[in-house]
Amino acid sequence: MTRTAIVVGSGIVGASTAWYLAKRGYQVTVVERDAIHAIGQSASGGNAGLLSIGHFPLTRPGASWRGLRWMFSQTAPLYIRPRVDAELIAWMWNFHLHCTQRHLDRSMAVLCDMGFKSLAALEAIIEEVGIACDYQRDGWLDVVLKPENLAIAEQEARSIEPYGYKWERIEKEQLLRQDACFRGDVAGAIHLKDSAHCAPHDLIAGIVRALPKLGVDVRERTEVRALKTGRGGRVTGVHLATGEELHADLVVLTAGIWSDALAKLAGVRIPMQAARGYHLQFAYPSEGGPPIPSTGMVLHESFVAVTPMQTASGPQLRIAGTLEIGPVGAPWMRDRVAMLLNGGNRFLKDLDTLKPMSEWAGYRPCTSDGLPAVGGVKARDGLYIATGHAMMGMTLGTISGKALAEMIDGEKPCIDCSMLAPDRFA
Repeated sequence: MTRTAIVVGSGIVGASTAWYLAKRGYQVTVVERDAIHAIGQSASGGNAGLLSIGHFPLTRPGASWRGLRWMFSQTAPLYIRPRVDAELIAWMWNFHLHCTQRHLDRSMAVLCDMGFKSLAALEAIIEEVGIACDYQRDGWLDVVLKPENLAIAEQEARSIEPYGYKWERIEKEQLLRQDACFRGDVAGAIHLKDSAHCAPHDLIAGIVRALPKLGVDVRERTEVRALKTGRGGRVTGVHLATGEELHADLVVLTAGIWSDALAKLAGVRIPMQAARGYHLQFAYPSEGGPPIPSTGMVLHESFVAVTPMQTASGPQLRIAGTLEIGPVGAPWMRDRVAMLLNGGNRFLKDLDTLKPMSEWAGYRPCTSDGLPAVGGVKARDGLYIATGHAMMGMTLGTISGKALAEMIDGEKPCIDCSMLAPDRFA
């Protein structure tokens, strides 16, 4: 008898989970609160486009103290809107407790392993479907302005060497020779060689469009209001905002920041905060214009990501970044949009001669311990969760979906999920 599954959310994690479940013979229904044609504007499609495997989590030694200082600057890389909120205070305290070297070491062992496997899984899907998304496995540059920070960037690169990651230090003269986009003020860069970049809106749209060919029923503009439970508290489906009920053998929550509220209805607590990020998208003129960067990069001192993208309409550039923790639905902070361009101009030539063709803002689900939640819920049979990837959803979403499908099918997952259990916060 064919088993049935409902996947709530069609971002990269949800789409990947649906893909792998369908490949295993499950009858899958994906429910998405937004229109499918807008999937490129989701948190998956709106991210920087850097698939930076081996990246550190938010919970790093000293990060909590920096966050407290940054609370009072609206243009800081991480800005927390001050407010009296018990959940925010609890999240910040738990975040602080996890900003230790021991937790970082344990986290990196898991995340570094996930990274290689996630890109391998993603590349297999791209090849099978034939998705045109400018995917290139060319690494990324950590570009530095201040010479003293080059040693810090090098130390971070060295720390992931034991996990099989390769890197190269590029001095100023070499960097300026190989890429004409940089101003002469840069001090150099660290090339992290194992990562990739892509046009994420094209990538996620391509995967979602391929799901119906596997027999997946993708239902757009369908909002889940509650989980349906049966005997013994087993989750057996979902209640929709329309009053309709959908039944299934299991339910998977992959709804980003909205996963927490749905999980709470089933008695599961995943402490997350919505961290809004922004991007600006630029189109290059057919003639003239500033030099196009040859690969994706992060501008070290400004925490801004810059990614070139070849699209059907021509070359484009995405500048993305910032983490702004505040109430969902609050107005955009224009100063934070402006800081992307300001930060880019410090490193790149003539960036201010380009006019943005679009602006975007979206929410990243950030757990208080810096790790995603991937797995089944022991106290709620039939409920599985994959969320909380923060800025790394596009990078780690595919392997999270694959591992979850393996767990659902009773197999040992392809990654170590012992630190990722969704009910670890109980």
